[in-house]
Amino acid sequence: MPDSLLNSWGARVLVGSAVVVVAGMLTLADSLLEPGPHTAAALLLDFTLSLFNVLSILFVIWLVNRVRSIESQTKVLRHSLLVAEEKGREWRTRSRRLMAGLSQAIEQQFTEWGLTPAEAEIAALMLKGLSLREIGGLRATTETTIRQQAQGIYRKSNLANRAELSAYFLEDLFNVVEDDTVAFSGEVQRHKHPI
Repeated sequence: MPDSLLNSWGARVLVGSAVVVVAGMLTLADSLLEPGPHTAAALLLDFTLSLFNVLSILFVIWLVNRVRSIESQTKVLRHSLLVAEEKGREWRTRSRRLMAGLSQAIEQQFTEWGLTPAEAEIAALMLKGLSLREIGGLRATTETTIRQQAQGIYRKSNLANRAELSAYFLEDLFNVVEDDTVAFSGEVQRHKHPI
């Protein structure tokens, strides 16, 4: 039985009534086919058994339809996942060369700023978005030490903070055109400025 049929109250009443009528007809047929006197208790028991059988059949039909629906949804989701995975592989393949070039350019800039190997590693981890505490954990040192090294990075680079460090490398990835429009990956997005 389709799920949509059971969604409205009127449909539920109609289905419930049909179940009771079918169970009653089965009970009547059973009583006509069985010889002998029929007591009210025997008829009630026969009706209850018929009702249970009809409801069991309806439940199995509903369950089969539900399983088919879930299988169909699963098939669509699997297909969407495969498409997304393929697009991800394509993007990684296209961008691998660009990312390698960007990594080399960042390392070269760290060298031009005169960063020590430790400062260069910390700056790279900051660009990846790690907190000073997380960087300290990775380098087995305190957050205070990492904070001091970050200050050295800002001083050597003539940048004020982490945001400026990130912006230094990211701002050229976006092509800013007139009227506050940013072109990114071939798409144009408009920015709303706060008043």
